[in-house]
Amino acid sequence: VDEAAALPFRPAFDVIALDAPCTGLGSLRRNPDIKWRRHPGDLAAAQRLQHDLLARAAAVVAPGGAIAYSTCSTEPEENDDVVGAFLVRRPDFRIDVLPDVVRPFDVTGLVSLRPEVHGLEGYGGAVLRHVAS
Repeated sequence: VDEAAALPFRPAFDVIALDAPCTGLGSLRRNPDIKWRRHPGDLAAAQRLQHDLLARAAAVVAPGGAIAYSTCSTEPEENDDVVGAFLVRRPDFRIDVLPDVVRPFDVTGLVSLRPEVHGLEGYGGAVLRHVAS
């Protein structure tokens, strides 16, 4: 299987849940050994994969559909930076700002769950809506 190949679907999906591979740094509280298994290049490698997976998912989301992007990382390089770069490359997508029912979403629509604030593992992400171009 060619992992870099385009997905074999036409743009027909209303929702894609993309739980992106990441460094796992948001789960240090539960898995403290992660800090000993990470290397300086891991963050950049994870970010490259996240960019690629988002681009591939965007190619198969129908107009009006959405990508629910998430990581188990608190690092901005894997969350805010990936989402921001995606939105620059794909102006036909917007962050879907959800109602205030979901408190970890900030006013921009980005999710940031932090262990020291929410008492949970660390997660990040956003809902990216495919709008008409």
